[in-house]
Amino acid sequence: MSKIIILAEPAEGHINPFVPIMSRLVEHGHDVVCITGQKFKQRVENIGVLFYPLPARWDPEDNEPYDFFPELKKLKGLAQIKYYLKHIMYDQVPDVLEILQHVLKDFPADVVISDTFMLAGNWITELGGPPSVRLSVIPLSLPGKGIAPFGLGLLPGKSFYSRLRNNILSYVFDKLLFRDVQNHANTIRRSTGLSDFDKSFFIKGYEIPSLVLHTSTSAFEYARKEYPVNFRFIGPVLLAPNNTFKTPGWWAKLEQDLPVILITQGTVAQNHDDLIRPAIEALKEEKVIVLVVPINEGELGCLPENTFSAPYIPFGNLLPHVDIMITNGGFGGAQNALAHGIPLIITGATEDKMEVAARVENSGAGINLRKQTNAADIKNAVVKILKDRSFKLKATALQVDFAKYDAPALAVKWIEKLIEAKTIL
Repeated sequence: MSKIIILAEPAEGHINPFVPIMSRLVEHGHDVVCITGQKFKQRVENIGVLFYPLPARWDPEDNEPYDFFPELKKLKGLAQIKYYLKHIMYDQVPDVLEILQHVLKDFPADVVISDTFMLAGNWITELGGPPSVRLSVIPLSLPGKGIAPFGLGLLPGKSFYSRLRNNILSYVFDKLLFRDVQNHANTIRRSTGLSDFDKSFFIKGYEIPSLVLHTSTSAFEYARKEYPVNFRFIGPVLLAPNNTFKTPGWWAKLEQDLPVILITQGTVAQNHDDLIRPAIEALKEEKVIVLVVPINEGELGCLPENTFSAPYIPFGNLLPHVDIMITNGGFGGAQNALAHGIPLIITGATEDKMEVAARVENSGAGINLRKQTNAADIKNAVVKILKDRSFKLKATALQVDFAKYDAPALAVKWIEKLIEAKTIL
């Protein structure tokens, strides 16, 4: 069968979508190598994939991303996104290309598959290497008519004036606010022997790969008249239940006739005052069951009687019991909740999370609080969702849409077609 190289950013939200896809590729008889962080070595090898480490300079290992890249702590919104783009996404390319070229000498791959951040996997094709696939694991950053620039979290234009606003903003961002990112990207490209981008780096990120597989559906993304010819929706990568998971002692409380509210802040933003503590305070007197994940025992001190925590619960086991999820808006976590018909309350204001929040708001399946917020805002949002059935109905509609897709199966289908065709599909 074929030889396949996977390039994955060493972060849970980036490696998690790859795991079931890699498993399916191995089941189909393909030889797979994964280049990622040391933290994920065992997880990769357990599914029969050969592991290669990323350069230490770009591997946080067990460090929190905000500690490994301390400048991120000082930034939010657009400034943080620009830092990610320039000093993580682009600056790592030469080093990752070197590792990739080294691996290719001993493992002549038929295709290289990389996530959104690992641009080296796509640039290798431009340098004469094998065809490449971009596994898109964040909301679409592809510019489009009437769609605001990525990073603002603004809804798509529905009126003439809102469309005009978004189009003007797109022009300003492309020509002015993102000019430094474009110039930085071109400097990196020249250092690797490639020519400058002839279009916005956002557009080129979708044009350069032989194939783009987006881990969502058109029902969750903003409506567009057209997509690039190499673009495919494969649906969200859903987390299956873990049959070996041992439930905590309080698990039986989930069967009570009370709404279950899950609070989760993801694996990157770790300041509990941003979301977790205000949400616990908001709900401590309410007739609900509150779950906080991931939180180590004692990390939050004494919890209210209706609140329980755990350092880890597989989403596949937990989400069937949840009625509302309060989250900072990770792309994978939000879509896994919607795949169970769970309305969302999103407070994200870092990384790409404002874009996830805007899509949830646009879909009607949740409430976008647009900021790290206070207890009163969270309480009002929970009460609103419990009283207004429209949020549940919209979330259920997305659940039905997501169920039409099998992301690992579709990913393998299109990857195998690309290997057979050896060109853009």
